[in-house]
Amino acid sequence: MSTSHAEYSLGGTEIEKQRLLTQVQPYEPMARELLERVQVKSGWRVADIGCGPIGILNLLSEAVGSQGQVFGVEREARFAAMAREEAARRGLQNVTIVQADGFATGLSKGTLDMVHERLVLMHVPNREAFVAEMLSLLRPGGTIALEDVDNSSWLCHPAHDSWTTLFDAFHEAFHKSGGDGFLGRRLPGLLRTAGIQDVKTKIYADVLQIGDYRRTHLISLIDSIRGKIVEAGVLSDDDLERHKRMLADHLANPATTVVEKLLVQSWGVKP
Repeated sequence: MSTSHAEYSLGGTEIEKQRLLTQVQPYEPMARELLERVQVKSGWRVADIGCGPIGILNLLSEAVGSQGQVFGVEREARFAAMAREEAARRGLQNVTIVQADGFATGLSKGTLDMVHERLVLMHVPNREAFVAEMLSLLRPGGTIALEDVDNSSWLCHPAHDSWTTLFDAFHEAFHKSGGDGFLGRRLPGLLRTAGIQDVKTKIYADVLQIGDYRRTHLISLIDSIRGKIVEAGVLSDDDLERHKRMLADHLANPATTVVEKLLVQSWGVKP
C-alpha cells in the first residue's frame, strides 16, 4: 500500500458518510476553542486537510472572514462532492474544495497561515510524511494543528463482554488496515520531531448520556468496518450481529456509564 494512496480505513459506505456528518456536531465546540487558542485572524489563508463532508470548513470560514480563504482538501470523490454541497448550502463563499491526496495537495507551498487535520492521521500509515506535506504548505510562523482520538479512555461500566469483543474486533481490523486508534498520545511527539516550535496540547473527554449518538459509536464503527472484520475472520457475521444486539441493550440502560474516547489537540508554529 503506497502512502500516497492509502485506503481510507473505514471505507466509503453510506453508513460511513452519515457517521462523518453526525460526528461533526459534538466536536464543534472543541474546534472553536482550538481556533481561539491559535488566534486565527481575519484575512488568513487556511486549509483543512482531509475535510470529509464538512470538517471544520464552516468554522474556518467564519474565523478568516470575507477577506480570508479556506481550502478543504479531500481525496475521496464522494466526500469532496458532499463538502461542495455542504459549503454551498451554508453559503461559505470563501471556501474552495480541492479533491487531492493529503500527501500531494497541489496547494502552493509556503503560502498558508494555518493547516489543520482532524481524525485523518489515525488512518494514515506514514504519518510523518503526511505531517511533512502539511508543513510544506505553511509560511514561516504559520500554525499546524492536529486533532485525533486516543481510545485509551473509551469504556462502559459495568463492563460487558460484547463491548470487549467488539472493541477488540474493531481495533484488530482497523490496525490491520494501517489505522491507529491510540494515536492521540503521539501527536505532540510528531510535531516536535518535525521541528515545530511552541507545541501545545489540549485533551478532552466526556461521559455520554442516553440519546448522544457517541454512546453507541462503537456499534456504528463496527457497521462501517464489518466487511473487514468478517473477511479477516475476526468474527463471523452471526457473532457480530449477536454482540451488537447485546451491547445495544446494555448501552440503552441508563445505569450504564459510557466514557468517551479522548480527543487530543496538538498545535505549534513552523520556524
